[in-house]
Amino acid sequence: MSLAVAADITQQFRLAMRRLAGGVALVTTFHDGARHGMTATSVTSLSMDPPSLLACVNRSASMHDPLRRGGLYCVNLLRADQAELGRVFASKPEGEPRFRVGDWITDGDGLPALRDCLASMSCRVAATAEFGTHTVFMGNVREVRLSGLVNPLIYLDGQFGGFTLG
Repeated sequence: MSLAVAADITQQFRLAMRRLAGGVALVTTFHDGARHGMTATSVTSLSMDPPSLLACVNRSASMHDPLRRGGLYCVNLLRADQAELGRVFASKPEGEPRFRVGDWITDGDGLPALRDCLASMSCRVAATAEFGTHTVFMGNVREVRLSGLVNPLIYLDGQFGGFTLG
């Protein structure tokens, strides 16, 4: 396959994936006294027995190495009215300044968890896999917090939007 065709496939794949609606989560971790977090649509349930989640993190992301070293993460599912949090955690600056927005608590493992999101699930990394530019972190769920109505924030074609049942 020529480089021109490969580049075209990459661009076409990027455009195709923008058409796949996804729920928005903030993935957070705590390591060496610092909080780290990022916006993600690449999280999903992996198994019910044991309860587990996976999160795909680009190796160039600022939270990748702290997550790898710390071995713990929290997946915070955002509500439709929390798009600003999604934007903050997807932009600069990285690290602690991102946590100035939102109502954060600390879970039993010291992880930052968003108090008023749809759900937050704290995980311990059980396995990892490297693929392309990303590391897939597979985590056993250790704690679950639920709140409020089910009205998720959705990401589609580069924009945030809402979805409400009923």
